[in-house]
Amino acid sequence: MNERYELLSRIAEGGLGTVFRARDRHSGHEVAVKRTRADQADPAAVQALLKEGLLQSALHHPGIATVLDSGTDAGGAFLVLELLPGEPLEDALARAPLAAADFDALVRQSLAAVACMHAQGLLHLDLKPGNLMLQRLPAGGLQVKLIDFGLATPMASASAAPAPAGLPGSVFFMAPEQFRKEPLDARTDLYSLGCTFYYALTQRHPFEGELSPQVMVAHLHHRTQPLAALRPDLPPHTTRWVEWLIRRQPAQRPASAAAALQVYEAGAEGVVPPEE
Repeated sequence: MNERYELLSRIAEGGLGTVFRARDRHSGHEVAVKRTRADQADPAAVQALLKEGLLQSALHHPGIATVLDSGTDAGGAFLVLELLPGEPLEDALARAPLAAADFDALVRQSLAAVACMHAQGLLHLDLKPGNLMLQRLPAGGLQVKLIDFGLATPMASASAAPAPAGLPGSVFFMAPEQFRKEPLDARTDLYSLGCTFYYALTQRHPFEGELSPQVMVAHLHHRTQPLAALRPDLPPHTTRWVEWLIRRQPAQRPASAAAALQVYEAGAEGVVPPEE
């Protein structure tokens, strides 16, 4: 890898590897390189990172980070991805909730990216503010890109997918069926997005607790504060729509990202089914 990519600086540390800013010696362009950590260069970690690259490279959408290259060397496995300017949604929300226009961009673009992913038969299973990159465009709008497919799983095998309880922060965005080790589908990702949207509007998690087990119980028993109580200024159709995505039972949520987006785009005319 070092023959082509020059590592410049460390960007982030993740569950499956370290992400670096790097320079492609062939093109001169800067890229992002994700490679297995030195303490995790065992065969299982190498295969996990290569699988991540294989799954992500099959997705071609403006809202999904592009995989440019992958391979192995003496240090383990590596992925080369487009270098994304901007910051994670998580960092933006540390300062303030999203403004209305930015929230609208987040909803539309993230759902479009997830719809593409689901159409290819893939679940992300770790949708959260840390895995959504935001770039402020020259005209003032927002570009949203989905990153980190380390837990991505084909839908056909998602019933056996492990819950990512060991990843810091993920527990706040996990669906009840992940804790219960039940079959997972598109509605699992929509629940995680719903938790993300709630957080983007309030800077509070819909399901809270000081420890992971307490957060898990809040998810399982649906202990959450109505969004309208925290943001009475929001249109009722917006609060109802976000809460639709985080209903406890998958059958009570939107059937697909496309269905969720259709109701959102209809605004006040959109019909959120009552919870049964």
